[in-house]
Amino acid sequence: MIDPRPRDRRLAWVALGFTALTLVFTWPLALGLSRDVPGDLGDSLLNMWILAWGAEHAPRLLTGTITWAAFWNGNIFHPEPYSLAFSEHMFAQALQIAPIYALTGNIILGYNLLFLSTFVISAIGAYLLARDLTGDWRAGIIAGLVFGFLPYRISQVPHLQVMSSQWMPLALWGFHRYIAFRSKRGLIGGTIALVLQNWSCGYYLLYFAPFVPLFVLQQLWSAGRLGDRRAWVSLAAAALATIGLTLPFLLPYLEVQRLYAFERPFGEVLAFSANVWSYATAAEPIHLWGHLLRYHPHGEGETFLGVTAPILALVAMAGAVADGRAAAATVPPLPTWRRRLTQLLIVLLVVQAVAWLSTVLVGGFSVRVAGLSIRASTPVRLLMQTLIPFFVLALVSPRWRTGVSRTAAQPITAIVALLIIAVWLSLGPAPSAGPYRVSGFGLYDALYRYVPGFTGVRVPARYAMIAGLFLALAAAFGASRILRRSWGPLIVAAVAVFIVADGAAMPLMMNHTWATNEATPPARVYPRAAAPRIYADVRALPADAVVAEFPFGDPAWEIRAVYYAAVHGKRVLNGYSGAFPPGYRRRLAAIRRFEVDSQMAWDALVGAGTTHVVVHTPAFGNPDESRALLAWLNAHGVRRVTSYAEGDALYELPREGQRQK
Repeated sequence: MIDPRPRDRRLAWVALGFTALTLVFTWPLALGLSRDVPGDLGDSLLNMWILAWGAEHAPRLLTGTITWAAFWNGNIFHPEPYSLAFSEHMFAQALQIAPIYALTGNIILGYNLLFLSTFVISAIGAYLLARDLTGDWRAGIIAGLVFGFLPYRISQVPHLQVMSSQWMPLALWGFHRYIAFRSKRGLIGGTIALVLQNWSCGYYLLYFAPFVPLFVLQQLWSAGRLGDRRAWVSLAAAALATIGLTLPFLLPYLEVQRLYAFERPFGEVLAFSANVWSYATAAEPIHLWGHLLRYHPHGEGETFLGVTAPILALVAMAGAVADGRAAAATVPPLPTWRRRLTQLLIVLLVVQAVAWLSTVLVGGFSVRVAGLSIRASTPVRLLMQTLIPFFVLALVSPRWRTGVSRTAAQPITAIVALLIIAVWLSLGPAPSAGPYRVSGFGLYDALYRYVPGFTGVRVPARYAMIAGLFLALAAAFGASRILRRSWGPLIVAAVAVFIVADGAAMPLMMNHTWATNEATPPARVYPRAAAPRIYADVRALPADAVVAEFPFGDPAWEIRAVYYAAVHGKRVLNGYSGAFPPGYRRRLAAIRRFEVDSQMAWDALVGAGTTHVVVHTPAFGNPDESRALLAWLNAHGVRRVTSYAEGDALYELPREGQRQK
């Protein structure tokens, strides 16, 4: 079948509108694209190092100048191998900015352009997908606003890999176009988008993967192509291509797990799971809801998806149920006794559903009525009890069967089901509602225990972004229903404003520094051309130089050493990442005890191959610490190479022969 619709000539204007809104939504980032960093100077600095490493080395990798193993041996955590695989590799993002970085050498500029693009492309992708699914470009705009400017994004500003959700809707859009219109370009484009998504974020590689075949199955069923062998062969080829292009990026992580036995403890996974109440917990910077909705704040627990979009989703589901009831009305009425039985079963179904919902939201209840104890505490059991009257109704009432089947057949029902699954998975292995345990069984628990790769990740709450995508689609269906009314366009225009207001947090926080045990770092980092002078000296060192920066081990300063490792390009002992190798932890413990056991600390320093040391004297919280450090270094014969008035100094360690003397 050829796509019968004319080309969307509005797309350029829609993209321009989303771009303009992004600049407003992230204000004042546009004023400092080459120098400011949105959010804090924490994980964003690690991501800049990753991007700079990838942008410099990906072209060498693609031209065969370096090996695959060398690409993964980043210049932090020396001498540990595979240091790039201690966190996200962000290969897709590195390819995106490689030309800009090659021209400017400014990783801050490249990072900020990527950051802005996550809003714009996510919005465009959701627009295209929802436009095709609903048949209304205006509903597509609503989906773009919901997904592109999701309030959850504000809580994830420092995590570029989590923000990089833009390829998900484009992948689904491509597969939809192939199934609905037999578009080969759609199949190829969807496959490329899925590969780029896998290359952008390891979390989404694992988390989003099951949703793609579920969406594809629903689309095949909806298009009447479940028995189409050619479609299955083409989709299988797309799946094999995706696996083939993704697998090489998984192997280094498997090797790291083998070498270092990295595994996220169960308790850590619990701590970084969403809570049911997390969806009523907004990030504090959000103007409208940040101080009103703070029901369960905790690490990665601000998964608020807005107020307006869920209302639109409810409108869509209510419309689907109304369509089902309208279809059921054409079925002849039942005899009186069966009608009475049906009414009784419906009452029982509603009571059971309310009891089940209470366990999900507030952990259930326990009351005594006329001496009888009525308790609702086990959601799995209550859900099973709710299904009993549901299926009995299907047996005794043709109207019920017709209404349910008509409702289930509508696309919005499948989309809401995927939304619910994503939210359920975000609750982690042991779902909770506030302080209450919801269930002894979490869907995520099965993935953690039985699916390879899940023990290496720790934040189930990040399923919230996937939930946000399906919420955007559901909201688009709700908007399309409203648009059928005479006053619909005006209502939807007002709704669009509220969607943006749900997540608005301008002015966006910039250059926020991490707390530290040492002196507070400056609220600024610099690109290569304007970096502190000491790093020009480090850059000029021989290619085999290995540098240790002090203070050593303090996270706020350590992550800056990682960032500036991208500026000077030399190997460093310092490191900060999603995981820390045991060798680094041992060296850190030894070096930080230099005043207690001078020789052990020195052996740890030189044993790692260190040739030079950079000391940032003003960075020490206590001047006595810096004096003690310099005394220790001088006692072992270091030679000062350069020093600057701002307090930075570069020292060279004695050569091997001199050490033996």
